[in-house]
Amino acid sequence: MTVDRVIQEFLAFESSASDQGYHPVPERIPTLVYIYGPPASGKLTIARKVAALTGFPLFHNHLTVNAISSVFPFGSDAYKAVLHRLRLDVFARAVEFGVDLIFTNNSAWGGTDGRSRFAAFAEAARKIVEDQGGRTVFVRLTAPADTLEGRLADESRRANGKLGDVGRLRELLAGLDSSPLHDGDVAIDTSVTSPDGAAAAIAGLLGAPASTEPAGGRPLR
Repeated sequence: MTVDRVIQEFLAFESSASDQGYHPVPERIPTLVYIYGPPASGKLTIARKVAALTGFPLFHNHLTVNAISSVFPFGSDAYKAVLHRLRLDVFARAVEFGVDLIFTNNSAWGGTDGRSRFAAFAEAARKIVEDQGGRTVFVRLTAPADTLEGRLADESRRANGKLGDVGRLRELLAGLDSSPLHDGDVAIDTSVTSPDGAAAAIAGLLGAPASTEPAGGRPLR
């Protein structure tokens, strides 16, 4: 029996064992807000503020990275297989149960064909959400390299296990294709737009209440 078959049978058992008989029927189109950008571009800071404005749950990339890397070596084949499968399954189940979701992802993937692999995962996320009847809103965060480097020393980065090595950041940025994944992606330069301003702009696109702060307020530090 394959691993997939065992998982399917267990989930079927879980469903039949439930006495609630709940079958979700979303009343509207669930949304995945997919925020991407290089390290230190402000993804998590802005995502948290978008979550506060919209009430959308936040499923940021560090949650899965930290969980999976505690079991499998970071970057190993097992790590990547479980990481991607977990993320995609969360997206699919969120749409199935009518849950809006905010996801963050680092766009500077190292190794061979980093951009291609990053784009392929984003496309898989979009497809799995749309196949389940949802929609994906892509938001691209940018900032100049010197701004990104200046943010690495921030204490909050260490608390979340984020990249803090300037040399490694430069390596990733050297191979980074900073163009948008899609022509219609929302683009925000976080060196000139504050986290509150960026979050307000994103929430506004989603039809959620927006902050009164101008979009060009105090930028990230």
